[in-house]
Amino acid sequence: MASGKSKVTANLLASTSRPGVSVDQMVAQKLGRSISEIFEKHGQASFRQMELKALADLDPSRNLIVDTGGGIVETPEAVAMLRANGVVIWLDCPWEVVRARLKKAPGGVRPLVGELGWEGLEDLFRHRRPLYAAAADFRLHSEGDLENLSRTAMLRSIIWQRHFEKSKS
Repeated sequence: MASGKSKVTANLLASTSRPGVSVDQMVAQKLGRSISEIFEKHGQASFRQMELKALADLDPSRNLIVDTGGGIVETPEAVAMLRANGVVIWLDCPWEVVRARLKKAPGGVRPLVGELGWEGLEDLFRHRRPLYAAAADFRLHSEGDLENLSRTAMLRSIIWQRHFEKSKS
């Protein structure tokens, strides 16, 4: 949350002309509810299973840019699918920057901020850091300019994808 994922994803989609999907949007569209409503009605465990099913439904041969929510790293099977079928990029952003971005975010407080409070959200942030590190093929520091970050992500993903394809041969 607030790492720059949405902006970087949009820039990658525009600059590469590759198709992309949002796992969260896939789940929300399937149920006709927002992510917040899904969490409220079905719970986090159920949402994680829906997220896993959405990933399993993707065709790896389409060379998609896949945008996931931050909690996907809580499901080892989802991480394994992502790593087996593409390049996983971690947009690593310091807690202080994440918090500042969340405070300035348009549209008010995000549901997790309201649910967990700042201290709880920081605990979640710290809990997930090693999971992100373990899942990622590479890490990009995302506290700076998101345009440059997008270009770096694109170049690294191209290089990594070529390496990945060669190692599968």
